[in-house]
Amino acid sequence: MNGELRVGAERLKPRDAVFVYDETDRHLSNIVAIYFADATGHAPLTQERVLDWARASVGHSALFHRRLRHLPFDLDLPWWIPDPTLSVPEHVALDRPGDGSWRAARSRIAEITSARMDLTRPPWELHVLDRIDGVPAMPGDTTIVVLKFHHSAGDGVATRALEQRLFGTAPAPAVRLTDARPGPLRTALTVGAQPIRFVTGMRRARTARSALRALTETGAIHEPLAQRPATRFNRDIDAELTFHLLPIPLPEVMAAKAAAPQRVTVNDLMLTTIGGALAAYLTEHGETPDGSLAAMVPMSMRGVADWDSANQLSQMIVDLHTDVTDPLARLAAVRQSASRAKHRTTDPAVLRADRLVETAPAVLLRAAGWARAQRRFDQAATVPLCNTTISNVPPVTDELVFCDRPIRRAVGSLPILDGDGLRHLITSQGDEIVLAVTTNPRMMPDPEHYGALLLGSFRALAAALGAGATAS
Repeated sequence: MNGELRVGAERLKPRDAVFVYDETDRHLSNIVAIYFADATGHAPLTQERVLDWARASVGHSALFHRRLRHLPFDLDLPWWIPDPTLSVPEHVALDRPGDGSWRAARSRIAEITSARMDLTRPPWELHVLDRIDGVPAMPGDTTIVVLKFHHSAGDGVATRALEQRLFGTAPAPAVRLTDARPGPLRTALTVGAQPIRFVTGMRRARTARSALRALTETGAIHEPLAQRPATRFNRDIDAELTFHLLPIPLPEVMAAKAAAPQRVTVNDLMLTTIGGALAAYLTEHGETPDGSLAAMVPMSMRGVADWDSANQLSQMIVDLHTDVTDPLARLAAVRQSASRAKHRTTDPAVLRADRLVETAPAVLLRAAGWARAQRRFDQAATVPLCNTTISNVPPVTDELVFCDRPIRRAVGSLPILDGDGLRHLITSQGDEIVLAVTTNPRMMPDPEHYGALLLGSFRALAAALGAGATAS
């Protein structure tokens, strides 16, 4: 990469600022991407070599060079401002946790995921866990690279673009910091115009909601159920996070996809798989819910909506049909529910109504974040909209390398939240799909068994489709 990276001051977009205002110790806004590199035949890494790599790489993104600045009393949204005091060693660590086992590495990844970020400095960290033994489906010694940054700076799809630069072959450009901060007059004008913009946004949103109601009444749009039965995973978070991986051979998934009698997506297969495993787990514990469970499934709005924010995700709510025991019937139902959810999410009336957040003043966004933080779930019989998160990001198609070590697997780790204590992140690279599961021991003391149920649920679905998957 040639040229120069110019890093200047920039006002956060409201969709990005929500991740700042919503964050509490019990509701983190961390993006955590994890890369597994084959270290077979390589000497152990040194701190100096890792720092040299980091110093050579920070020119790839403004993320590494700016921090958040709040205005007094949060009269306006925060700003990204350049940080000329960046010290790379303060953001980068080389470690070999515990005995260097995969179990110790998993614990360290969980700690990294569940630690709140310091937003008084550039909100990113790089943790390198070297010489890790026993990583599932990885050969020999493994170097694990954990990249963590704040959600206000970007989403999972943006992470894919960033990793292509960080772990690619093109050199990073030079960095030039420019410091054009907002002056008092500009701030006053922006704050003064906020009520007018918000009232206008309210009127437009009201019109859009009226159109949406009409579409719902005619059956053109299907609204998700407002409440779902609460499960053990929809309680307050009172234990440390745990992190687990389940690789599934990609050829088996593609064979199941090809064998389906109707056109299905890989995401349909994974939603059906998780729904079956979740239902089986709760049933084994005598906690079969009274009704079906649902998942929040983030959907990228790139190419759909003209948002200019760093985060361009919308939250689809997809019924998992956990009350349907037959895997083929559940797949058909999930396929229909996912299609309806996507149709709703991309409908122009929904998009117009959703633009209200773009006109909301900072004080209102902050108040909404505070109100959400007051919610508690331990005594709730139902939860709003969904019971779990199932996120997926585009597959890794580029050849990625870290310090001469080829990256064989890229996954992610989602922090758990009050009311959402079981979360799944689906990634794929090479010949495997990986489900990364985060939860905690009070909600799930036997995550390995849940992994077996996930694999069993997928294999049962594949067998029902006649895909010929073989049990391991």
